[in-house]
Amino acid sequence: MSPAKPPRLLLLTIGALTAIDFLQNGMVAFAAAPIMGEIGASPEEYSAIAAAYASVAVVVIALQRWMVERVGWRRYVQAALCVAAFGAVLCANADSYPGLLVGRMVMALGCAGMVTSSRLAVNLIPPSPARFTGIKALVTGVCGSMALAPWLASAIVTGDRWPLIFWLVATAAVALLPATSILPDDTTAPAQRSDAHPLRLAALAAGSFLVLFVLQRSYYDFYANRLWLVVGAIAGASALLAFIWTESRSDRPLLRLRSLVEPRYLSGLTLFTFCYVALGSNGYLLPIVLQRSLGHSWSTTGQFYALGLAAAVATWWVMSRLLPRWPGPRKYFVAGFLALAASSWLMSRLPPAPDLWRHVLPALALYGVFIMTLVPVTAMQTFNGVTQDESVFSNAQQTKNMLGQMGQALGVTIATVGQQWLTAIHYSTLHGAVNPGSPQFHEAHARYTAALSASMDPIRAAELATAQIAQVMVQQSALLANLDHFRALAAVALVAIAVSLVQKVIR
Repeated sequence: MSPAKPPRLLLLTIGALTAIDFLQNGMVAFAAAPIMGEIGASPEEYSAIAAAYASVAVVVIALQRWMVERVGWRRYVQAALCVAAFGAVLCANADSYPGLLVGRMVMALGCAGMVTSSRLAVNLIPPSPARFTGIKALVTGVCGSMALAPWLASAIVTGDRWPLIFWLVATAAVALLPATSILPDDTTAPAQRSDAHPLRLAALAAGSFLVLFVLQRSYYDFYANRLWLVVGAIAGASALLAFIWTESRSDRPLLRLRSLVEPRYLSGLTLFTFCYVALGSNGYLLPIVLQRSLGHSWSTTGQFYALGLAAAVATWWVMSRLLPRWPGPRKYFVAGFLALAASSWLMSRLPPAPDLWRHVLPALALYGVFIMTLVPVTAMQTFNGVTQDESVFSNAQQTKNMLGQMGQALGVTIATVGQQWLTAIHYSTLHGAVNPGSPQFHEAHARYTAALSASMDPIRAAELATAQIAQVMVQQSALLANLDHFRALAAVALVAIAVSLVQKVIR
């Protein structure tokens, strides 16, 4: 293939693989509540589905290189697309919790390796400035699908057609199959193949599921069953450590972890982890702020969330032109964290009745700037020290994406448990100020009662007024907890700016 102009089919495959994965994850996350209602699943059951998907994804990502060595890239990607489409069809036809659980686990078998496959397909372009074209295709797939997912999900949910979420994924996966003919089908000689020991795989599977399940369940059981959560977390972490320890001492490891102990890679992995945690926590919290705390519809929430993330697309358009000329990462790190700090600060200062255009959209746009400034630059800088060996580079990508599954789950846990705690604190404070014996309560009660008395019995109006005051207190407590989250995130972003200015590893 010509270094000056990579084949269009290859660029299409690179961009579409990441787009399918980010699109399906984004739509499923955004439409979680409506899907739960349609299949009759409880929040606890839906969290188990999320944990099962992520734990299957971790194992599949770990096995990706092992499978490619035996069947080649082309057949692996084609099989992954077919399995993802089949899993999506199962999800689209699911009418119960077990049905969706099985469908999502099958989808994980296919979707888990798509991002890694996309990045490794970039290396099919010979080292030259043309390789950056492959990077642009990959990142365009990421930012485009991230912006599109909430809008599509909200439109589908508003139209009461939730299975269409999965039919879209199945259609996209099948449509991409012809383009994968551009991928090579070479296999690896048996003597050079990695080894997947069953016991080590069992430790990875059990450890990842326990850790992810505990993280997902923390929202519901953190205060009631804290001891069991701690025990589960310790058991899961121990299994993962056992996997890492045995892998690092194996002569034919599944993942060459010892080769990844390199300062630049480990620093980049830390930065990736922060990005994934932020994506997980904000991806969970921002739609909740718009819908529950501010009271907007699913349609409005999806439209504004997508409109805000469209700034990520514009940011990447600018970044793709700046990076080839000025590749030094420090300025981009500072700019990205500054955008995160500004976004969080704006969200933390929302007025009681914010205007979506003036108060919310700028914050969402800055969040999009943060994503597309930090993630591409980190991706380009992290792997410079592990590119000497193609298998090591593949393992580095696999490890990063495995950690991404954990990081996003951790981010959701931080947001959910933090919201529980902060909401309880704010509710206690508000209840102390607005109680049946306080002037504020009597003033609000009289106002609500007067408004309701025109259409109902005065006694009934007084009862509903009390209920409305309690509902407002709960809503305000949740909103204040949301604002505290963003204040804390702004402070963390400022610390990250300081670290970016003084660090000397990635420069």
